[in-house]
Amino acid sequence: MRIAPALLLAVLAAPLLAEDDSVEARLRKLEEQVESLQKENAQLRRDLGLEVVARQADVKKAGSTPIQLGGLIQGQAEGGDRGDSRFTDANSRAFLRRARLNVSGRFVEEFSFRAELELAGSLSNATGLRTQLTDGYINWNRFDIANVRFGQFKTPFGFEQLYADPRLYTAERSMASDRLAPGRQIGLQLAGTTIDERFNYAAGVFNGSGTNQNFNDNDKFMAAARVGAVPFISRVFGQVTKLSIGANAFRTTDTNLALPSEFGVDSTPATPAKDNLFLGGRRALGLDAQLELGPFELWSEYLRGTFEPASRVPDGRFRSDGWYAQAAYYVIPDKLQFVERLEVFDPSDAIAGDATRSTVSGLNWYFKQHDLKLQVDFMRSRVPGASKEQQKVIARLQTVF
Repeated sequence: MRIAPALLLAVLAAPLLAEDDSVEARLRKLEEQVESLQKENAQLRRDLGLEVVARQADVKKAGSTPIQLGGLIQGQAEGGDRGDSRFTDANSRAFLRRARLNVSGRFVEEFSFRAELELAGSLSNATGLRTQLTDGYINWNRFDIANVRFGQFKTPFGFEQLYADPRLYTAERSMASDRLAPGRQIGLQLAGTTIDERFNYAAGVFNGSGTNQNFNDNDKFMAAARVGAVPFISRVFGQVTKLSIGANAFRTTDTNLALPSEFGVDSTPATPAKDNLFLGGRRALGLDAQLELGPFELWSEYLRGTFEPASRVPDGRFRSDGWYAQAAYYVIPDKLQFVERLEVFDPSDAIAGDATRSTVSGLNWYFKQHDLKLQVDFMRSRVPGASKEQQKVIARLQTVF
């Protein structure tokens, strides 16, 4: 019996083709893993300020060093009840949550810079759009282990606070993060990474007077520091798995700090509590952990602040603390994501029944990663003084360019 040559070749080549397919599949899997690790490393460097994210428009300046132009627009709509005390009222509204323009660049002499303008960025009601500075700093990046930054930027305190606004999985941060983290200040910072980027740190001194305050309210500086580590990174159940942990603290002295109304501060016997002005020393600490397991992420953070009035009013010292736990899962990889967060914030341990408890259920659709995404959150809050549970819907469309 004769076998056709073509059939004979096909039979002999079948095992080789199968082996080639297996090799190609393994190569594709390795390429995907390398790409995932590259994205994680790039994001870590951006979070630490070790590199400037290049955006679409490049301009040339003296010396032919490119300047990158970019920006952010977040259009937001809200409905339902008022929500927690960060919101002004229960009116439904559509507004610009954030509208920013930025310019950044790098010199061959191993310096980089960034300047960003906020054109709209208030969660409360505003009668007009006002331009102000968010970031404005110069960074010396000669060594990954020791970057020096001077200007206005976020102080190294609070994981969620330091996480970039456009990359958050919920429309708003937790209340504890907004109330207890000092945010952006003018100062000087030393930061870096080492051990294959599995350990990072940042420490600095700042005026402590608040964002866009070009002065110090006394002759003392705010000191803040943060350390982070990645104790575990491997594959579990075939998924890239990473555990990150962090700790941070700050200490400062204030002469005229305006606190939100829920703190109920009375810094001196002659100062009405309704003014919420604080004069004295503050210190705070925080601990956080993040677990990434393929399409699943789990964040948790605890923050605590201690307030010591300078007037030494009897029983004037109080503590404020809060925590959150947040889980996120991609139902459709890189497209559809579910988010659930539970949080508690207690502004003062000296006042009974003043804690706010909230849950946030979110749905994110990524048209093009974080550069173009839609977020819808349903917030339920138990707020002191409210007769019923506050239910609020927040929808946001974001573009980063």
